[in-house]
Amino acid sequence: MAVTRAKRRLPRLSTKTEQTVLGYLCLLPTFAYAAVFLVFPVIYSLVLSFQRWRLYGNQEWVGFDNYRRIFTDSVFWLSLKNAGFYAVIFVPLSIIIALLVAILLNQKIRGMNFYRTAYFVPVVSSTVAVAVVWSFLFDTHYGLVNEWLSRIGLGRVGWLTDPDVAMFSVIIFSIWKSLGSNVVVYLAALQGVPQQLYEAAEIDGAGRWGRFRYITLPMVSPTTFFMLIMGLIGALQVFEQIMIMTGGGPMRATYVVYMYMYDYAFRYSEMGYASAVGYIMAIIIFVLTVINMKVSGKFVHYE
Repeated sequence: MAVTRAKRRLPRLSTKTEQTVLGYLCLLPTFAYAAVFLVFPVIYSLVLSFQRWRLYGNQEWVGFDNYRRIFTDSVFWLSLKNAGFYAVIFVPLSIIIALLVAILLNQKIRGMNFYRTAYFVPVVSSTVAVAVVWSFLFDTHYGLVNEWLSRIGLGRVGWLTDPDVAMFSVIIFSIWKSLGSNVVVYLAALQGVPQQLYEAAEIDGAGRWGRFRYITLPMVSPTTFFMLIMGLIGALQVFEQIMIMTGGGPMRATYVVYMYMYDYAFRYSEMGYASAVGYIMAIIIFVLTVINMKVSGKFVHYE
């Protein structure tokens, strides 16, 4: 007698389940990248911040000694003060200038696309490359800036060699470098402001200043808040331009926290100490961000 065997079939997944599995498979490379290059380094550096390790020796657990050393080091406090000074000057100026330029570019005139592109060119340029160019421009003896000043009867300025001027020179460069991206963000915000508001205000007799103060500023306040947060985070992490233009000098006038961390990591090979500096800065940035978010309700209007 012939025996028929029922074919066993695997249960078919529902369409929704298949889509879910496919979605996770597509995200798997991103998750793997984040785990290897983001999550693992963060956790490992946290553990490392409690150890003494000079790359070529064994790792020694020292607890909070690295953190105690940081808070008793006057050079760290100097670098933190310099970073704070840079942030206090750079962030407001970059926001104000970007808003004014965006208002000028938010016009329907011939050649406006060219001007918008020109302002964005510094953003896509290499920070290292343009910092080198600006170093030549600010050169005390052969720089183009001092050449112009001497031609109009003004004395030469030690843009990168005078401790009282060097940080301002770096700030000028940083504003120029970040202007394009800030302008693009503000342009998007300005183009989202309903024209009916301006027309109604104009009918009521409001002038340009009144329309700017009572319509433009409130309507772009969420964008301003976003740029304030991002600008503050970026300012406290400033490194590349200072490394190229001044190297932290003269007389540590531009020596900021990330220069301090770089020196301990790659010059003194104290990876544990440098990791502790990084986590202290992460905490400082987090606290400042939370404070900004708490007080944002007083000037940010989402409607």
